Amino acid sequence: MAYLNKEQRREMILQAAMQVALNEGFSAMTVRHIATEAQTSTGQVHHHFASNSHLKAEAFIKLMQQLDEIENQVHTTNYLHRLSLLLGCENIEQIQPYLRLWNEAEVLIDQDQEIKLAYNIAMQDWHRSIVRMIDEGQAQGEFQFDTNSHDIAWRLIAFVCGLEGIYKLGLNGLNEVDFKRHTDAIIQAELFKKNLDK
Repeated sequence: MAYLNKEQRREMILQAAMQVALNEGFSAMTVRHIATEAQTSTGQVHHHFASNSHLKAEAFIKLMQQLDEIENQVHTTNYLHRLSLLLGCENIEQIQPYLRLWNEAEVLIDQDQEIKLAYNIAMQDWHRSIVRMIDEGQAQGEFQFDTNSHDIAWRLIAFVCGLEGIYKLGLNGLNEVDFKRHTDAIIQAELFKKNLDK
């Protein structure tokens, strides 16, 4: 193997961790497994990352940024379609591993402070993306609303996160079509109204 400087070796380990996370989830992200995937020693993993939790958290943040890049490359016909994509309503096979990892991180936030901090960063990034999409849609005349786009974005996020919990439980036979239908209804209620009484 060619000589790698410190930054290159660290990046190689991080990329291996990201691949393990996407393919197998957080539970498979042991130092030994990541070292094997990176073709390096466990000592090198420990040298470059303060802890396994720190490595997992950094890999998670990078993967969520990667998801954002992938979603930006998906062709959408309008802002409503783009917003639907950002809220997880479009069943695109390429993004499913990222969404599974997001769900796994959500479960781990009470157990791992590093994952909790990473999840918080990813949530803030998601919020910013949705606010940007809402504001762009309003500027282009597609969305009409009279409240703060930041508040709308948080309500949409809260709605889809809660709905996804119900979906995962299989309550009342909720399926993928229902998930999209309910999400479309909340988007319509939030973004296609104008209070003319003000």
